[in-house]
Amino acid sequence: MKAVLFKSKERFAAFEEKLRIYGIELAVLDFEDHRWLDFKYDDIDFIIYYPSFKFSSNHPLALQEVYDNLTFLHDAYPNIIMFPDINGIKYYNDKYRQYLYLHHHGYPTPRTIPLLSEKSIDFAEKQLGYPMVVKNRYGAGGGSVFRIDSREALIKYYKISKLDLFNPGSLLYFAGMLSERLFYWELIKARKARYPFLSAPLLAQEFIHHDRDLKTVVGYNKVVEAHWRFKADAAMWKVNIDGGGIGVWGHVPQEALDLSTRLASDLKISWLNLDIIKGNGQFLITEFSPVWHHYAYREKESFVYKDDYNIEMPLEISLDLERIIVESMIRAAKERKNSTGV
Repeated sequence: MKAVLFKSKERFAAFEEKLRIYGIELAVLDFEDHRWLDFKYDDIDFIIYYPSFKFSSNHPLALQEVYDNLTFLHDAYPNIIMFPDINGIKYYNDKYRQYLYLHHHGYPTPRTIPLLSEKSIDFAEKQLGYPMVVKNRYGAGGGSVFRIDSREALIKYYKISKLDLFNPGSLLYFAGMLSERLFYWELIKARKARYPFLSAPLLAQEFIHHDRDLKTVVGYNKVVEAHWRFKADAAMWKVNIDGGGIGVWGHVPQEALDLSTRLASDLKISWLNLDIIKGNGQFLITEFSPVWHHYAYREKESFVYKDDYNIEMPLEISLDLERIIVESMIRAAKERKNSTGV
């Protein structure tokens, strides 16, 4: 069996080691090296590329290698199995495209108003009230997500997304950014300054009071891992483990599991990560992605592992991200060969 592993900033070494352990004939390529353009992919069974955000996650071109290069490879070699799944790439890190899909197909989500025009501001105020949440179109890890408590703040972020920058609100926004030490650290030391603008359309969303949210990972129509993220204190309103949230591996209601697998099935996507919140008496999808990250089993002392955890796959396996992806690629490639007789 043959595979291509593209170099990436994260998890590359772990994927390479796992592929060699499983005896895969491996070609290592790099999207920054022109050789990938002339490589012969005809006898390749699967491709793995664990992408990192180029620049910052809120940059419109943060995933250009995924959007451009993997889409091209799929079009040129449609029989090659890929991670991330080609069916999910167009939604990756694009909250507006996700909203359009979820809204059109009637999935439960927090009430959401895309800020398509100035008229949308009045509509969002009327439908959602304050506080509300405003999300940039692009962004990950809770970045570029704002709690909005006034019309003035709502207008400010809307104008920035429309590149209407010569107004007091926009000027204060940029002045605040320039005053942050982190901005200069990213710019000078890390060479990864975050994109200073916002991208239209922003999404205004109802503010749901909660003390936790839920992340689920679906692999080939089964939830293989799920965990709760609890607030560390009452002041937190965005629940993120890197931001201080507490990860809890405990019982997950069947409603949330069914919602997760239904979305993956409807998208026809092999691997899917969902963020889910409980509100208005039901589970609501806030966003989804064909690529995810989590910590390894027992990696942090603050993580909680409860006896009522009800996912079939043991955490020792499901939290070995490279293992479950590589094994799924091998199985899918074998099934394809058996079905085609090639």
